[in-house]
Amino acid sequence: MKRVLITGGNGFIGFHLIRRLQNEGCDIRCLVRTNSVTDQITMFDVELCYGELTDSGSLIKAVKDCDTIFHLAGRVRARKKQEFDETNHFGTKNLVNAASQLSVPPIFIYVSSLAAIGPSNREQPKYETDIPRPISAYGKSKLGGEKAVTAVSDRLPCSIIRPGIVFGEADRMNLELFRTINRLNICPIPGLGDKIYSWIHADDLTELLITVAKSGERITPESPLGTGIYFAADNDGIYLSKVGREIGLALGKQQIRNIHCLPLTIFTISTFYEILKQFAKTNSPYDWAKAWESLHHWRCSPEKSQQQLGFSPLVPFSERIAQTAHWYREHNWL
Repeated sequence: MKRVLITGGNGFIGFHLIRRLQNEGCDIRCLVRTNSVTDQITMFDVELCYGELTDSGSLIKAVKDCDTIFHLAGRVRARKKQEFDETNHFGTKNLVNAASQLSVPPIFIYVSSLAAIGPSNREQPKYETDIPRPISAYGKSKLGGEKAVTAVSDRLPCSIIRPGIVFGEADRMNLELFRTINRLNICPIPGLGDKIYSWIHADDLTELLITVAKSGERITPESPLGTGIYFAADNDGIYLSKVGREIGLALGKQQIRNIHCLPLTIFTISTFYEILKQFAKTNSPYDWAKAWESLHHWRCSPEKSQQQLGFSPLVPFSERIAQTAHWYREHNWL
């Protein structure tokens, strides 16, 4: 990897990936919107290329002379299904079309989501060979992005990564869980039973992304289901109550109470945000779709990446939680 393009480089995962690639001596170009906040990445030696996934002209300029593309950019909040599709499905389609037109096509790594394959059950994690059954507009749009990648895989070497819940330094998505445990000594759990999720620290995800780019399996249109796809997870699932205890220990809390949120309560709260989303024209962090997803288990098996690529987390999960908590405190986020 000599010249790398990263979309979504100004995001949380992008920050970790840029830091890692710079240590490898890569020339890094980041596709960012003109109104993006780039303070977090301008500390690095990166080239900013302004453009949009919806603007094919800007993408042709962005992919020029690149030998590797990490496509991290995506919409996680939207007021309408069309907004998800515009970015996650059709935006990805525009990007792979631009990349596939290069005389020497780059390696293309698409960061998808567990939402694209759908929830698991308590006993059985998802495998790459399972048939995708997304349950949200977001998940369906990410699956649309995967299909766009597969459609050009006869002329563009592509791989897909589906991460579990990604956490780590500079992460805002899981910050509220850390704050709740820090302030109230409680761990909120959706529904009546405990929930089991697959997690991965951003640095471990970064290592897997680079490994797949260098030596991973590629998708082809005729490949069996799951070829060229990797789940990214620390292990095949951790109960949320245990995650809460680990966060509590990292924050110096000796005892954390689990508070179960009834489905009726969850949907009542999400209804408020749905109304706010429609009338205030805001992208709500917690709508009906998020409420429905929160009531499921989200487990995936890391077996393929372990056996095929020799991938394993660099640091134990409990230490990653402590590392994240320390960063939050050091930067006054808690």
